[in-house]
Formats: sequence, structure tokens, C-alpha cells
Amino acid sequence: MKSCYYIFIFYFFIFSGFSQSKIKRDELTLKADSLHDNGDYKLAFELRKQAVSNYSSSNKSYNSFLNAKLHLTESCLYEKMAYNYHNPNDSISKRAYDNYFKLAIEKSKLAKSEYEKVAHPDKLFKYNIQSRIYHQFGYTGKWKLALVEAELGLQILKDTLTKNDKKFVDLIHDIGYIYAELGDYSKAIENYKISQDMYINNIGEKTTDVALSYNNIAVQYKKMGLRKEELFNLLKAKDIWEQLNNDEDMAHLYICYSNLFKWYSYYGDYEKAEEYLLKQNKIKEKIKVKPQISFMNNQEEKYKYRLKEWQNLMLHYGRKKDTIKLLYYAKAINDNIKPSKKLLNFEIKTISQTLKYEASIYKVKNPSLALAKIDQAIQFQEAYKDQFFTKVFPYKLYKAELLVDSKRFEEAQLFLKDLALSKTQATLAENFKLTILKAKTAAALKDTKTAETLFNTAFELLAKSSKSNIENLTVDDLKPLISFETTEGFIAMGDFYMKLFTIDKQENHHKKALHRYMIASKIYNQLYLGERYNELLFQTNNEINERLMSCLAANKNTDLTEVVNSMENNASKLIWSKFNFNNKRLKIKIPEAQLNEEERLISELNFYQNKILESNQEEEDKIMLWKGKIYDLKNELSKIQALIQKQHPNYYQFNLKEFDLKLLQNDLKKNEAILKYSITNRNVYAFLISKNKVELIALNDKKTIQNQVNECLSFLKDRKPNYQKSFIKLHSLLLDQINYQAFDKLTIIPDGSLHYLPFEVLLLDKKAPLISYASSLLLYQEQRAIIPSYSTVSIGAFSASNEYAKLPQTASEIDAILSVFNGKAYVNAGKIDFLKQANLYNVLHLAMHSDSNEEYPEFSSLHFYGKTNSKLFISELYNETLVANLAVLSACDTGNGFYENGEGVISLSRAFNYAGIPSTVMSLWRVDDEATAKMMRYFYRHLSLGETKDEALKNAKLDYLENTADPLLKHPYYWSGFVISGNTDALVKNDFDYKWILLLVIVFSIILIFYRKKLVQLFK
Repeated sequence: MKSCYYIFIFYFFIFSGFSQSKIKRDELTLKADSLHDNGDYKLAFELRKQAVSNYSSSNKSYNSFLNAKLHLTESCLYEKMAYNYHNPNDSISKRAYDNYFKLAIEKSKLAKSEYEKVAHPDKLFKYNIQSRIYHQFGYTGKWKLALVEAELGLQILKDTLTKNDKKFVDLIHDIGYIYAELGDYSKAIENYKISQDMYINNIGEKTTDVALSYNNIAVQYKKMGLRKEELFNLLKAKDIWEQLNNDEDMAHLYICYSNLFKWYSYYGDYEKAEEYLLKQNKIKEKIKVKPQISFMNNQEEKYKYRLKEWQNLMLHYGRKKDTIKLLYYAKAINDNIKPSKKLLNFEIKTISQTLKYEASIYKVKNPSLALAKIDQAIQFQEAYKDQFFTKVFPYKLYKAELLVDSKRFEEAQLFLKDLALSKTQATLAENFKLTILKAKTAAALKDTKTAETLFNTAFELLAKSSKSNIENLTVDDLKPLISFETTEGFIAMGDFYMKLFTIDKQENHHKKALHRYMIASKIYNQLYLGERYNELLFQTNNEINERLMSCLAANKNTDLTEVVNSMENNASKLIWSKFNFNNKRLKIKIPEAQLNEEERLISELNFYQNKILESNQEEEDKIMLWKGKIYDLKNELSKIQALIQKQHPNYYQFNLKEFDLKLLQNDLKKNEAILKYSITNRNVYAFLISKNKVELIALNDKKTIQNQVNECLSFLKDRKPNYQKSFIKLHSLLLDQINYQAFDKLTIIPDGSLHYLPFEVLLLDKKAPLISYASSLLLYQEQRAIIPSYSTVSIGAFSASNEYAKLPQTASEIDAILSVFNGKAYVNAGKIDFLKQANLYNVLHLAMHSDSNEEYPEFSSLHFYGKTNSKLFISELYNETLVANLAVLSACDTGNGFYENGEGVISLSRAFNYAGIPSTVMSLWRVDDEATAKMMRYFYRHLSLGETKDEALKNAKLDYLENTADPLLKHPYYWSGFVISGNTDALVKNDFDYKWILLLVIVFSIILIFYRKKLVQLFK
């Protein structure tokens, strides 16, 4: 019932249609009807009493009619008095509230009973009585009775009104709400969607009724475990209410923000979750200015909202692993709810959920305390189940999970057996979890046959059709139960079969294990939104990848293509989508108004991001304000860019595009390969991908390789001598098992700490393959597709040597580059100069200092010339669109930065990719100024000869070593720090190989033809 769900002020139905076709009403009744319709029940009631006294003797039917009117008005009067419970100026106790509703229901029933005696009843009035009854039962928590009365009301309206009448549509929506309260979430969604379609057809989509339907549908999807559908509906509701911007919708919007906060916290995007907290706080501030719009009208309601906020924050900080704040809010809840007194419905929900969450905190370190906490929650649910229809099943299910996790399998088995008998109102998600727990328990107790049956039963629960063999099912054949919990269930199934395979080596068990792991991977893919990764996404994906690769490594006869595709589709798509957008957006005609609006938003966004960076801790209020501004601006920018995408669908297929390894392999040459590393929680693996083959190599445990990489990086960055042994050892760990010598070109996709390692230190010699890098297969495929135009190379060379940080070699470096290629030098260039001039050139060369900010990676920056506004931040580059084919970042640490799980290194080089540049040369540490100048001269000279970018960089490093006499300056620190990422095609087309060689062949052939006789005699 939507009115009960979000609002705590009184809504009354407008009572229309009171005319009696066969009864002529008296004047007192007519006046009372008018007062009743206006909500003045007290005066209406007095007039109705007079009417009963004056006219009841005329005939029995009219007498019943007058008494029905009297009882209904009295019922509404009691109901209105009950709503003083929510009136801050004249509030009543909960006990008085319950008593008023008890009297209201009695009077409504009397009205119904009396009206049944009327000879020719008006069906609309009959429905109005019915409406009051089901609403009043709902307001008092008697949902089963409310459903019976509401469905009786529906039968009355079906015979009275068309389906377009709002009263009819409201009733269907209310029935959906009743089903939700009863726990039948599918039925609730069904009714909500029917009413929503009717609302849209009758009054349009941008209305509160439609927004409320979206919000209520989202709540049901959450209960069913369909988290992606939940988010979609919440965002639709939010957009409508924000556009309406009505004061009376503040309650709706506040709750919608709360739901979005909880969703993003569950998803692991804590920053976005906290942005919705800021939005809730804005509503609170608005209420302070305009108290008449408040939806927290008395102390009890303020208490209720406070408890809910504490509970949300407790869950949120628990997920963030901020134990201090978590315990603070848990204590606040426990201190405020007094179990010794009779608790209210919302108190029961809050204390039970708090106890459940506390149990989750203690389950590892103190399982006994965890079980005690969940037992308390179960006791609360049991004690109030008759009064508030509390749902004890989810709490008992969690207790079963705790028993299994703490390896108390015999006890778990008995408990699960009893629990299975009481699952009548369990959701699909709960039934799935229950069956998985039973299967895990059976497996732990060595009852393999039962465990397999139960795991298959869990699988079959999600199958759309019972006719299919589950071994042939794909994720498309399953009901869309898209959640982290479902993923965990399929991982458990895979683990079961993988354990069997390690014992009996049966191919069938290996096949089943891989099948379940792949379904877990595909479910995760549907859960992932395609945006920036977070720790929860990373950990879940890491667990899946660990299983997939260990499964593949255990059986070499498996086709790896589908697994690589799935892993790549699950990896972060953020850089790829932004690169795609910025690389292609300038090739289409975008309306000038959109471009201007986009530019304005980007400018404001950069301004507020800089304000936060420049602020200090004492400006907390301002920082909160600026964060809110940034959130709003990002939303607006996303909407503009989404509109551009929608208008040009051929260019933009973000997050919908599926990676296909075969397409990338077809594009590879026979002499090139891709070496993709994958570091899981325990091990390191490598995929060697060539034109006709994919190999998986299990290398070593993560810790061994990690330690050796760190040792080598220490030798590199600290310029330590005698580094050779360390590099040889690392070579054996990373490359000895890989047949890289069969290829002339190797593109490395690193993972973890390997992002910081230049593989050239392990491979550099004239016979070694060319080395380049990429951040993902998907992005690399897109970068390779950028075909150079082979027009004149034009270089924009920007340098800055500030007084406090001079770079004396930059001038000669740029002079040398511009002696090879056309271009222009911007000596001591300012940031604004760069942003204005950058898109005039197809190569950007930046020679200046940079700064890597590990605490706030997106505030890492390039230092242009000037005392103010001289830093170009990564966050600003993210909002730019650059057209160059190559960016050479001849500065310190441009490829270095904070490593973010799932996203890679948040570096300046990444930001240039983000802005649309397909190829970057970057530095992995603080490079030497003089060595850098030499390397860059060699690099551009080789580029001018038509060499590919990776070949030119390799030859530049060899030239440096050959032309450097001082052994100390040959240390890899000086020459290996620069690496190339992305597209490695040549900047200059070298026609010599084709034209001159062909001409020589022709000339030689002519000589042979004309002088063949003389040549024969000569050889004789």
C-alpha cells in the first residue's frame, strides 16, 4: 500500500459517487456528504446523527443507507484522530493510535454490514467502504486480512469503473504493496508493473505515481536477490522525482536516496554510496528551512529514521572494514532500543538486522558469539511474528550459514533439515542458498551422492525450463538471479566437482567443474556495471579467475578461448569505454549546444576538483559542499555523453560489446604474440596468445614472484650494482616456461606489481623480440584498430622548467626532436597553452616534471610553467578529448602511480589513453634528465626511418648503451624506464622495402635476359 510505505501524513480518498439512483437524499445528508468529502468528519458526523434521527423511519432501505453513511464517517473520524500520532503539534501515544484504528475498523465493518441491506446500492460508495477496511487493516499490520478486503474491492470496481480510472489503478498498486508485505515478491512486482503501465498510459511517465512504482519494484527485486534490476528501477525513480522537484515528494526522494546508498554500498562503490548520503543531508537542510515539508513529524518518527540511518551506516562502514565506526553505530542502536519494553515493528526489524550483522563480524574470530547474536535475532523475530508478521526464515538461514562456516556440520545438518520444512514463504534466492548450504554440509560429511543431488537441485532451481539437461545450460537459460550470493553458489558447485576430479581424474567431473565456474563468471559479468572497479568486484572476480585457471591448468585438453573471453569481459572496461568515446566523438557531428554544455560542465568539474585538492582539513563543510557539486556535475556530464551515444549508436557500444579473442587473433601477424599475466590470490598464470594458439602456463605462487619483482625493482630504482643475478632469477620465474623466442614482437599485459616492471631488463638484446605493453586485451584490440594516416608528422613539443625544479636538458631535447620532424616548441608552456594547442598536432611531446599522488591518484599531475594553475591533473585529462596518435611523456613517473585492484596503475599515461590517444611512451620511475634527452633523440631518429614505435624504442635503448662509455650510466635505471603502451604502428611509412627492392629485381632480371649467354660462358 503505497501511502503506508513512504508517507506519514494522512491521505483520504475523495469520496465521489454517493448519489443513489433509487433514493432521494435528504438535505442533512447532502450537507454531511459535502463536509465528509472535504475531510470535516466531526461536523459531518453530527449532521449524520440528525439525519438518522429525523429520516430513519421513512423506509428500511433508507434507514440502512443513513446508518452506513454514519458509520463510515465515524470510521474516518477515528482514522483521522489516529493520524495525530504523526502530528507534531498534537501527537498521541501508540496505544491510543492502535485503539483509534480498532474503533475505525469496527465502524467500517458496521458501515459495510448496513449498506448490504440497501435495496439499490451505489457500487462506488460500496467500494469506498471496502477501501477504508483494507487500508485500516494495512495500517495496523494485518496484511492477510487487508489482501482479502482489497481483492473484494477489486471485484466491485471491475463491475463499476474502466481500467483507465485512477481509483482502479491505485487499487492494483495497493494490492502489490500488500503482497510485498506478505512476502510474495513476484506477485507484488506483477501488480506494480500492471499499475505502472496503466499510470504511464493515463497520466504519463514523469509523475510521482510512476516513480513510486519504480521504487517499490526495486525494493521487491532486492528481496529476490535481483540486484541489477533493483538498481535500474531505483535510478528511474530518482530521475523522475529529481525532475519533478516537488516539496511533497521529499519523503519519496529521501527514501530513494537511502535505497541507492544501500545498493552502491552492497556493490562496493563506497564513494558513490556516500554521494547519496550527501543528497539525503541536502534534503534535511531543506527541511530545516521549510519545516512544513518535513516527513518526520514527531519524536517517534525522528527516532525511526535515526535508527534506520545508523543501521545503514553500520552496514556501510562494516563493508569498508572501518571497525571503529561500525561498532559505534551498532552500539548506538543497541543503546536506544530497549528489549525490556514492548517493541514497535521498525524496532524489531532494526535490532534483528543489527544482531545479524554483528554476528557476521564475529563469525571468524568468535563463532560462538556470532551464533549467540543470531539466536537473539531469531528470538525477536519469533516473539513478534503473530503481531507484525515478522519473517524469521532469513535469520535461521543465516544461522545455518554460520554453522557451516564454523564447520559444525552435524549440527548444521539437523538445523537445515528443520529449516527446510519451514520454507513456505522463502524467496528463490533463499531457497537457492538453503540448498547450497545443505549440499556443502553433505559434502563435508562425505555424503558425496547426496551432495551432488543437492548441488544439482540448486542449479535446477534457477533453470527457466525443467526439460533441459543442466550440463547444457548457459547463463541465458537461468532466471536472472544476478547477485554476489548466486556467484558464490556456483563457485561452491565448481569446487565440489573440482575436488572430485583431483581424487578420481574423471574428465566428466572436470567438465562439470569448469561449467559451474564459467556460469559463475557469466553471472558476475551481468552484475558488473562496466564502470570503475572496486575492492569487492576485484575480490569476487579474483576468486572466479583463480578457480578457472587452476581448473584449466589441471587439464591441458580444454579449449581456452571461451575462458579468456569471459575473463576479459569481466575485467574493468572503464579505460576502454572512455578511450572509445573520446577517440571517436570528434569524428561525428555533435550539436553545438551539447558541446557547449559539455564544456561548461567539464570546466566546473575541474574547478571543484581543484578546490578540494587545495583545501585543508578545517574546511570540512566546504569540502562536503564541493563533493556534492562534483557528484551533480558528473551526473550531468554522464547524461550529456549518454545522449551523444544514443544519437550515434554506430559509434558507441559501451559495456555491451563482448570481447572475442578470435577476432584479435585474426588480426595478429604470425610473428607476434600477446603475453597476458594474471595474478590471483594465490598463484601467477600467463596466457600466451598467438595467431593460431592459446596456451596457459601456471608459473609459480604469488608470494615468490612478488618478492622477486620487488627485489628487482629495488635494484632498478636505487641504481644498485650487481643486479644481474636478481634479473636472471626473475627471468626464470616469469619467462623460462614461455616460448617467447618464437616471436619477433611481444605485447605484454601485466598484472599487479608487474605493471611497474620493464620486461626489457630481462630480454634486451638484438635478437630479443620487440616489447610493448597494453592494459587489457579489449583496449589493445581497440588501440590496434586506429590506423595511422601517414600524413606529415607534426609534433607539439611542450616543455616547462620552473625555477624550483629546473630541467636543463629539455631545450636541447626538443631542438633535437624538431630537427627530425616538423612541429613547434612551446618553451615554458602553461597548462592553458597546452589545452588550447594540443589538438593541432598528431604527436605530443611533454618534457617537464610530474608528480605522483598515491593518496589521491587522480590528483597526480604534470607540472607546466607558472606559479599558479600550472598543474594538469589526471582528473582534468579524464575530461579532455585529444586527437594525437602518440603522446611521449618525457617526464618522471608518468607510467607510475597508485595500483588500484582491478584498474591497474592510476597514472598520467592512463589518463592520456582515457582522453583518446592510442599510443603512449611513459616512464616507470624518476628518470635522469640527461639520459632521457639522449634516449629521446635516438627514439625520434628511428621513428623517422619508418620503424614501428616499439622497434624505435628498442633501438634507442641499444643506441644509448652503445654510445655510453661510463659503465655506471649503463645501469638499467638510465635506459629501461621508458616503455611504450598501445598501438605500435610506425609514424612514417617506409616505402623502400617495396619500391626499391622491386626495381632492383626488375633491373637484375633484364640483365639476366640480355647477358645470359655471356654469363653462361663466363661461368664455364
